[in-house]
Amino acid sequence: MKLYITLFISLFCINTFGQTDTVKTYFENGQVESVILYLNGVREGEAKFYDQDGNNKEERNYMNDKVDGLVKLYYSNGNLKELYNIENGKREGPVSMFDSSGNYIEDIIFENGVRIGQEFLLIGEYREEDYQKYLAEWKKRQQQKTSKEDELSLPPQKEEKINYEEDPAYYLNVEVMPEPIGGMNSFYKRLSYSREAREKKIEGVVQIRAFIENSGEVSSAEVVESVHPLLDESARLAVYYTRFKPGLQRGKPIKVQMIIPVEFKLEDK
Repeated sequence: MKLYITLFISLFCINTFGQTDTVKTYFENGQVESVILYLNGVREGEAKFYDQDGNNKEERNYMNDKVDGLVKLYYSNGNLKELYNIENGKREGPVSMFDSSGNYIEDIIFENGVRIGQEFLLIGEYREEDYQKYLAEWKKRQQQKTSKEDELSLPPQKEEKINYEEDPAYYLNVEVMPEPIGGMNSFYKRLSYSREAREKKIEGVVQIRAFIENSGEVSSAEVVESVHPLLDESARLAVYYTRFKPGLQRGKPIKVQMIIPVEFKLEDK
């Protein structure tokens, strides 16, 4: 029988209101199997999972013990395999697929967990045969789309020299800036506002610098303007685990660097 060892490491106590812990589980060979954050005994925040060789296997975010936000699946060689967003327990928005070399393949769109009349709830129900079917249909729809030239855009001959998918630069200003899938209301639904911060009446706007890939994934998020430690990390994680509609330049997805203000505001004063 497989033996699991669980280690609870108390990070800090939140006055008398609760406690945040990091919980680790291990394989029999001693390798870490998972690292999960808990708040008051409930999964809350980022969670990472590994295989028995210590390779990164999956990253997901929890909100009140449920998967919510960005989910990243990896190949055993460490390259990204699949990237998608969970909202209200279902896949929402594009599911981005990558080959074992880390090259982007295609997006498949989900709305409220539904795709072509079929439902995919949470993790582990995605099948390769479904993906191939949806991929072919997605490509067909993409070929049917037409785009109009913007008179204010850069001259075509200059734009054609830029391959935005392979461009390593992160642009500050593009024609269409990234936005959270589901809008800012969806973003704020998964933002954690701790009880201690509320009790101490701590509020304000945390400024987060996000580096958003042309797939819509946030590869890095950092606090550039702090309000309070009780709010800063919550804001950073919320941005990091949010899936965005990618920025666009002349209709092409492009990497963008942007500052995202995350507001914490008490409803009753």
